[in-house]
Amino acid sequence: MVTAGVLLAEGQTCDIRWDASLYGAGATSEALPFWAVTGKNGVFPDSRSAFIVAGADLVYETAPGVDIYAGMKFSGSFTPAAFSGVNASPVIKGFLPSGRKGSAAWNAVLNELYVGAGWKMLRLDLGIADREPEYGGLSLTGGDIIWSGNSRSMPGYNLQVNYFEVPGTRGIFSVKANYADYKMIDDRYVDGPMLHNKSLFFKFRLFPRLHLQLGLEQWSMWGGISPVNGPQPATFNDYLRVVCGMRGGSDATESDQVNVLGDHRGRELIRLDWEGDAFTVSFAHDIPFEDGSGMGFQNFPDGVNSLFFSFKDRRKWVADILYEFVYTKWQSGPYHDTGADPDRQDEEWHVLGGCDNYFNNGEYKSGWTCFGRTAGLPLFTPVPVSEDGTVLGICNNRVVAHHLGIGGMLGTKVPYRLKATYSRNYGLYYQTLPESPGSERYFFDSAPWQLSLALELDIPRFVRNLPVSLSIGAYGDIGELYEDSFGLILKISCSGRFSHGKS
Repeated sequence: MVTAGVLLAEGQTCDIRWDASLYGAGATSEALPFWAVTGKNGVFPDSRSAFIVAGADLVYETAPGVDIYAGMKFSGSFTPAAFSGVNASPVIKGFLPSGRKGSAAWNAVLNELYVGAGWKMLRLDLGIADREPEYGGLSLTGGDIIWSGNSRSMPGYNLQVNYFEVPGTRGIFSVKANYADYKMIDDRYVDGPMLHNKSLFFKFRLFPRLHLQLGLEQWSMWGGISPVNGPQPATFNDYLRVVCGMRGGSDATESDQVNVLGDHRGRELIRLDWEGDAFTVSFAHDIPFEDGSGMGFQNFPDGVNSLFFSFKDRRKWVADILYEFVYTKWQSGPYHDTGADPDRQDEEWHVLGGCDNYFNNGEYKSGWTCFGRTAGLPLFTPVPVSEDGTVLGICNNRVVAHHLGIGGMLGTKVPYRLKATYSRNYGLYYQTLPESPGSERYFFDSAPWQLSLALELDIPRFVRNLPVSLSIGAYGDIGELYEDSFGLILKISCSGRFSHGKS
C-alpha cells in the first residue's frame, strides 16, 4: 500500500486530481479515420500516411486491426500562504500505446509534463504543456489555425498574460499577450531546431454586448543541424534576429540572408463576440501567413471562418453549434516572383510574394509538422513518412472545406459531439514527389473530395457509486483522399480527487 500526506500551513490550500484511462481503438483499415486521431494532441499515433489520391502513385495497402492504449494523468494546484493570489499547478500525463497483435512491447509516450504558476492575470508554464482549445471541442483548429492541438507538444516555457483592462479606458480596451520558446525533439530533416513564439491581442468593447478582438501571433523555427548546410546560426545575437524578424548574418544560408533568419509563420485574428441573455455568438476570421505578403492581407480570402452559437443553458439537447468554412487556395497568387512581361528576357523580375506554400519551407523541409503530424490546420496533409522516419513537409495545403459541429446533452445527462467535414483538396501550386526529387507534378489535379464524420459520447458514472466513466467515439471516412474506413474508440476512465486547505 502506498500513502501520501500533505502538511499545510495556515492559509495554504492543496488540490490533487488523478485520472487513469484505458483506450481501445479499432478500424476497418490500418488507418484510423480522420476524426479518430485529429485534435487529440497526438495521443493516438497517426497512420494518415496511408492516404490515397485519385490518379496518384501514393496508394498504400492497409489491413484492419485493433490497438490498446493506457493513460494516466495527475494534476494538482497548490496555493502557498506567503503569496496571496499565487497558484502553482503541476501536471503529469502519459500514454502507453501498444502495437497490433504480434508487434513490439509497450512503448511509453509522455504527452504532458509541466509545472504552471499563476499570479493574478500572469501565468508561466514550464515543461511540455498542451494548450486549451476553444469552441467546445467542435472545431477543426480549436480556435488557432497555426497551433491546433493536432500534434504532441514540445518542451519549453510559455509566459502569458490574460486579458486585462488598460487603465483609464473604462473597460473599453483590453490586452493579452504571450512570449514562449521551445525545443523540437521529434525526428526532423533539420535536427533539433528551436521554436520561438509570441502573440499580442487587443479587445475593444464596441457596445455593452459586442466585443471586437484583433490579434497577431508568430512562430519562428531556427537553429538545428541541417544535413546539407550543417549547424545553423544559434547564438544569442541570432536569437535576437529571430525575435525581431531580421535577416541572417554571414554564417546563415543565402536564403536566410536575403529573407529572414529561420522559418517564420503565424496568424492574424479578427473576431467579433456578441453576448445575449441566453446565448453567445462569435464570428472569427483566422488568417495564416508565411511572409510579408500574407501579413499584408495579399492572401485574402484565405483562412478559417468560424461562426459559433453557444447557449448558456448547458443541459439543452443542442447547446453548441459551429460552422467553419476553410479556404486556402489563393496563397497570395500562384507565382512568388514575376516580371512585367515574361517574354522579355531583359526585364527585371520582381518579388511579389505569392505562392505562400503554407507550412512548408525550403531550409526546414519538415515544415510545420511535429512528430509526423500537421501542427496547425489538420486538413493540410503531411508527406508520407520517409524510410528514416522524417516527414518532408506538407503535400496538400490548397483546401476548400465546410465543417459542421454540434454539441449538447442527451437526456440532460450524456454530453455528445457530432462533427462532419467535407473538403476538396488541390495539393500544392507546385507538387514535388518525395521519391522523385526535383520533379514537379500536379498529382492532386483531380481535386479529390473527402467526407469525415464523428459522433462522440461521454457517459459519466458508468458504474454506479464508482467514479468510472465511459466515452464512445464512432468515426468514418468516405472519399478520394483517405481510404474508406470506419472506426471505434472506447475509453474507460477512473478518476479521483484530494482537496485540503486551512484558513
